[in-house]
Parts: sequence; structure tokens; C-alpha cells
Amino acid sequence: MNPALIPVLIGAALCLWWALAAVSLALAARPGEGRNRLADRWDAVSRTASLGFVAALSLVVVTWTVVPVALWYLLTALSAAAVAAVVLRSPALPARGEDPAAPGRRASAIGNVVLTAAAVCALALFLP
Repeated sequence: MNPALIPVLIGAALCLWWALAAVSLALAARPGEGRNRLADRWDAVSRTASLGFVAALSLVVVTWTVVPVALWYLLTALSAAAVAAVVLRSPALPARGEDPAAPGRRASAIGNVVLTAAAVCALALFLP
């Protein structure tokens, strides 16, 4: 394998992961009931924090001199649209779910927010 191809493959994999996270968040924010919809506000916070973590990870890991920067702008706009859809949808969501999976969602949301905050703080400290 050509060593110059490795950053391109890593960048493509992370950009695909970022796109899938943004699209799944946007699809989950649609109104209605269903299996893949947002269950409560904690679910929205958890999915939004996961999207933020993937975006921060892509900022650091992807070599943006090899991967087209237009892809960064496209994924950032897609993420912004997904987060805007969640923000517009969140007043209609219950604050806490009443189903048996609700405590797990709350714990997952808190963990995702802490992980994303730690990643963003590490980026702020170590990136020039």
C-alpha cells in the first residue's frame, strides 16, 4: 500500500463517520414517533455531543491538506443544520423519558458531554 494513501483513507473514514452522525441526528430530530426518533431531551443532548466529538476528532486527525477543505465546509453546514433541527424540536420533547431506558440515556448524555468537553479543552490547550 502506498504510504501517501493512508491519510486519505483515514480522512475519508472520519468524514464518513461525521456525515453519518450528522444525518442520523437530523433524521432523529424529525417530529413523530418511531424507533430512531429522539426520545427525550437527554437523548438530544447525547446525540448532539456525539456529533461534536466526531467533529473535534476530525479537526485533529484528518489531514486537511490532503482531503478537500470543501468537505469540511459541507460537513460543518450539515452539522449546523442537524443541531438547528434538534434545537427547534427540543421544546416539544419531554424533559425526561419515562421508559426503562431513560436512566441509561441520561448517563450516556452526561458521559458524552464530558467526553466532548474534555476533547474541546484539549484542543484549545494543545493546538496552536
